[in-house]
Amino acid sequence: MRLNRMKDLTSLSMLAALLLSCAGLPTQAQEGPKSSPKMSSPGKWRPRDGIYATPGPNFDARCGEYGDMRIDWSDNFTSGGEEGCKITKLSDTAPGSIRPDVVCESADREGHPYKEIILMKKIDEKTIFTRETQDGKFKRSGGSMAYCPDNAQRMYSDSKKKG
Repeated sequence: MRLNRMKDLTSLSMLAALLLSCAGLPTQAQEGPKSSPKMSSPGKWRPRDGIYATPGPNFDARCGEYGDMRIDWSDNFTSGGEEGCKITKLSDTAPGSIRPDVVCESADREGHPYKEIILMKKIDEKTIFTRETQDGKFKRSGGSMAYCPDNAQRMYSDSKKKG
């Protein structure tokens, strides 16, 4: 009887030692459900919600026409021109850089959604660099987009509420 207790105690001790030694080891990453981009972790950079336009002489006029690009994290949506894209996955690629994977629809491809990738990098507090794929390939060089002034943001926000 005493021998069985010793075996049990030894087995439990070995199991405890094994579990404690594994506690600090990294576990293999497993892909779980894709998190929503709007559920970003604190400290992760995200461009501000709103409208952006290409910096330059026509910047204010472009902002007055709702900009060249719109970002809406609450709806996981971004758009530019005639193209509207639902953000399906968001990856942090480096500090100040993200990669939204999107499914887009546009007027010229009516009824045929297509997948693209957008790269966004922080230049400063109001400016981002964007580059996106076209037909799945990075064919264009991309460019900077500046956050439009508050009056243009309000005008856009009011139009969204009405529409």
